[in-house]
Amino acid sequence: MPPAAVWVNGILIGSTIVMMASGLVLVLSVMGIMNWTHGQFYMIGAFIVYTVFVKLGLNYFFGLLMAAVVVTLLGVVIEKYLQRPLMGKGFLPVSVVSLGLIFVLEGIIVAIFGTGLKSVPTILQGVLRMGPVSISVERSVLVGLALGVMFALYLFISRTKTGLAIRAAAQEPVIAGLYGVRSGRLFTIVMAIGSTLAAIAGGLMAPVFFVDPWIGGGPLFTALIAIVIGGFGSFKGAVAGGLILGFFPSVMAYYIGPWYELLSFTVVILIILFRPQGIFGQAEARL
Repeated sequence: MPPAAVWVNGILIGSTIVMMASGLVLVLSVMGIMNWTHGQFYMIGAFIVYTVFVKLGLNYFFGLLMAAVVVTLLGVVIEKYLQRPLMGKGFLPVSVVSLGLIFVLEGIIVAIFGTGLKSVPTILQGVLRMGPVSISVERSVLVGLALGVMFALYLFISRTKTGLAIRAAAQEPVIAGLYGVRSGRLFTIVMAIGSTLAAIAGGLMAPVFFVDPWIGGGPLFTALIAIVIGGFGSFKGAVAGGLILGFFPSVMAYYIGPWYELLSFTVVILIILFRPQGIFGQAEARL
């Protein structure tokens, strides 16, 4: 059996993928657009943590909070002034603007921080020992934060009136509108949630991996795959897909080394072949 550190690492990576995939699913389901700048929100969140913690010497958790606040405001501004005016003009104009923003945001970060790799040092020293099991304090805290964010998102979506409105708008937007669900306000809330999740995911991964202006591409790509194998537009599917893509490769890497990527994508391909609509997706009728 893999050591505890492998399991903890798998949960941490899986949780951050779930955050990324959940944010994408919420925006796609409610607004009907693919937010291609989601990866850049992840990247900016990591750079804000780096700036606050390393450059300014302030508390890491304060940096994580600042990342969430700043990126959320950025996402709301982008949604209100760049995406919403194009919502009624088809999928392509909004997508082009979103794709263009990738280069704009990356260019701004390059101008400010340069192109070199940045490193966020260990946020907490020490090791937790429970009998023969040893886990670093840092990874334990990061996993706790990730799981806490996921649980808070679940409670918000399933237990609050706004969360129920989001679910209604995602499933039956026309009927939800008839019952007084205001699409404009809901778009802002959904974009804010998605931006927050991406920023927190980037901030949580900053002490684990290096930070550079192009780190957003990988998490975005992985989140898209998680959405596909989980079920396009399904929140439960995003969670399942994220955990599969985060947890499974981490455990398999312990047994088979670099071959884990081949095995992981083989599993993904098999899921798509035998269940094209995804794990929790609904099969479409064919004429």
